[in-house]
Amino acid sequence: MTAEREMEKHLRAGPILIAWIGLAILLQAALWVCGARETGVGEAVEAGAAKAETRGIGEQADDVVRKAIALQQDTRPFWVTLTLLGDFVVEPLGFAFRALLVASIFSGLAAISARPVDFGRALAGCALAQGFWVLGLAVSLGLTLALRRTEIETSPVLLLSPGTHPAAVYVALRQLDLFALLGWFTMAWGGITRRQVGPIAAFLVCGVLWMFESIVRMEFSLIIGSAMRLVLIPEY
Repeated sequence: MTAEREMEKHLRAGPILIAWIGLAILLQAALWVCGARETGVGEAVEAGAAKAETRGIGEQADDVVRKAIALQQDTRPFWVTLTLLGDFVVEPLGFAFRALLVASIFSGLAAISARPVDFGRALAGCALAQGFWVLGLAVSLGLTLALRRTEIETSPVLLLSPGTHPAAVYVALRQLDLFALLGWFTMAWGGITRRQVGPIAAFLVCGVLWMFESIVRMEFSLIIGSAMRLVLIPEY
């Protein structure tokens, strides 16, 4: 038995996931403290207020303009709260859900194909793989502090030329994040090395789950982005 298998045998998924979730929360908190996460919301609010002021000057009464600007500022807590829930609730719980789902599918496939089920080791291995998502957060924080920039990407978004691009293209490219892909690959490879599934089944399962998660993220991002634009930068 290899050292990796021996380590997985004695590990428990619970403490691993708790450690990753705790570390992810700390890293997210650091990103908020340094202003990396709130900047986008703040810029959208200020852009909306500026647009309301520019369009209202000379066309509407001063009180109407001031109320429009105040409305823009009043929406900021809502969007900040929504972003906070995503960063501190949805993303950390996603570690546990992702690991449990992959381990359950691999163990189920192993059971119906007379392979070793070994759900405990599978869950521990998938829990360990969540560290790649945490590593991505750590890299983002490190680059934010080193480069003093609030927009750090570890996806093909870096290859886009300067300027304006369709939101769908931007959001789709973000799903090809390097660390997320490494995490999915590690979970697939773990299923193969544990002999729960074959290579085709392992990469097919992880590929389909990655696509499903990506679609959910894209839909959510596009809906929230559209809602922010309609509320913060109204067309009137």
